[in-house]
Amino acid sequence: MLWSLTACGQQQPDPTPTTTASTTTDTGQAAILLPNDGITLSQSTPLNKWTKLSAALENALNDDGFSDKDITTVKSKTLDDQTKAVTDYIDNRDDNRPATIIIAPVAQPDDTTRQYGDYITQTLRTSTDDTTGDDTTQAQQAASLSQALAKAKDDGIHVILVSNTIDGYTPDAYVGMSTIREIAHTQASLLADKLVLSKATKDNPKSIEILLPSNGDDTADQEAFAGIWEVLGPYFATGAAVSPSGLLNTTSDETSWNQITFTGTDKDSAQAALTTRLKTDTHTHQPIDGVLAMNDLVASGATAALADLGYEGTAADINPKITIGGIVDNIAGNKDLKKEKVPEPQKTESEQTEEPDGAEDTSGDDQSTPVVDDPAWPIVTGYGAYPSNLAAVVNGQQWSTGLERRDDYAKAIATASVALNDDRKLTSVKDLSLSGTTEMNGTQVPTIHLSLQSVSASNLKSALIDAGYISAADAGL
Repeated sequence: MLWSLTACGQQQPDPTPTTTASTTTDTGQAAILLPNDGITLSQSTPLNKWTKLSAALENALNDDGFSDKDITTVKSKTLDDQTKAVTDYIDNRDDNRPATIIIAPVAQPDDTTRQYGDYITQTLRTSTDDTTGDDTTQAQQAASLSQALAKAKDDGIHVILVSNTIDGYTPDAYVGMSTIREIAHTQASLLADKLVLSKATKDNPKSIEILLPSNGDDTADQEAFAGIWEVLGPYFATGAAVSPSGLLNTTSDETSWNQITFTGTDKDSAQAALTTRLKTDTHTHQPIDGVLAMNDLVASGATAALADLGYEGTAADINPKITIGGIVDNIAGNKDLKKEKVPEPQKTESEQTEEPDGAEDTSGDDQSTPVVDDPAWPIVTGYGAYPSNLAAVVNGQQWSTGLERRDDYAKAIATASVALNDDRKLTSVKDLSLSGTTEMNGTQVPTIHLSLQSVSASNLKSALIDAGYISAADAGL
C-alpha cells in the first residue's frame, strides 16, 4: 500500500525519451557479380583470378559495415547467366534500401590474354554489324546485359563496372584494371631503371631482347609494343640499347612490333624463340643484359632457353651485394637488400691478357675482332606472379614479376559502394583515391585505377607473403 501511494504521488515520466539514441547509417545492400573462373589446380597460372577478387570484396564490404545477409555473390559462366543474375537481384532485393551492383561482365579471353590473368581490360561489343558466329552471339548477349543493367539503374540501383566495359553502357563508377599496354610499359620501365639505360651509350650499349607472344591479334600486339617502345624506343634510336638478334636497331620505330612477336601460347614456344635469337655458330654466348618476357609463362621459357644455352649465374649476380642467402634472409624478414649498379659484361680471358713488353705492334694488321664470350645471366622480367615461377624469382633466375593490387582494389570498391548507397558523389569521398574519369558515351565516369604491383626477390615477402597472397611454401621456402 505504501508503495502504491508513493507511486501515485510521483510525477509521471515524460513519454518522450530524455536521452538521444545513437543512429547508424544503413550501408545498404551489395551484389558481387563476377565471372566464374572455375577451379584451377595448375600452379602455372596468374594470381589475378576472379574467385580471389570475389572473396576480397566480401571481406572489404564486411569491414565497411555490410552484413553477410546484405551481400549477394553470384559467379557466372556466360553473359546470359549474368543477365539473369542482374534481373533476379532487381526482383528480390529490398526495394526500401539502397543497393549497389559490382559487376565484371563475362568476357571471352583468348589463350594469349589468359597468360596475364583475369583482370585484363576488354570491351564487349553490342553491335552485330560485321560479326558472325560466336561473335554475333556474344554481342547479342552483351546487349541484353546492358539492358538489364540500365533497368537496374532505373530502379535506383547503383552500378560499379569492373575491368571490362560494354559498348553503349555508362555505369556510376568504373574500376579500370590492367591493360596489356600498361603491363608492357611497366616492365620496360623496370628494365630501363635496373640496367641504368640513362647512362648507356652507343659505345657501351645494353643488350635487350623483347619476347612478345602473339595470337594474330594485330591490335593487341601493337598496344603491347607501344607500351614498350614508349620507354625503350629512345634508347634503341641512339644505339644505347641493342638487340642481340638484330630484330630491333636504330631505324626501328613504333611500327616494328611484328619484328619481335612469336607465335605460341606455351613455354616451349617462348623457349624456342629466345634460343633462335641467341644461338651462335661459334658456341659462344652473346652478351645479353635483359629479356622483357611480358608474362611469367614466357619468362619460364626464356629462363629454360638461357639454361640450355649455357648462360651462368642468376639475376642476383647483377647486383654484387645481393646473394641467394641474402634473398632468403630478406624473405624471412631478417635483412634488407641493397641494390648496386649493374656491372659491365665480363670479357674473355684472351681479351684481358695484355701484350708483353717488346711485343710487335700489330694493330695495323688485318685481324679479326676478338670473340667475346659473355655467359652472364641477364635480367628476365615477367608478369602474373605465377606460383610456379616464384621459386625462380627467389633463386634469381627471373628478376621480376607483377600483379594487380587485388586487396587494395577491393577496399576501394567497398568504399565506393558505401558512398553510392549514401547518395554521395565519389569525388567528395576523402578515403577514396580516384585516378580521374573515363569517358563513356559522352559521360565522364569516376574511375578507380591503381598502379601495378611489381615484385622481385627484394620485396616478395612484403608484397606477397605478408599481404596474404601466397604462403612461404608457395615461394619454395
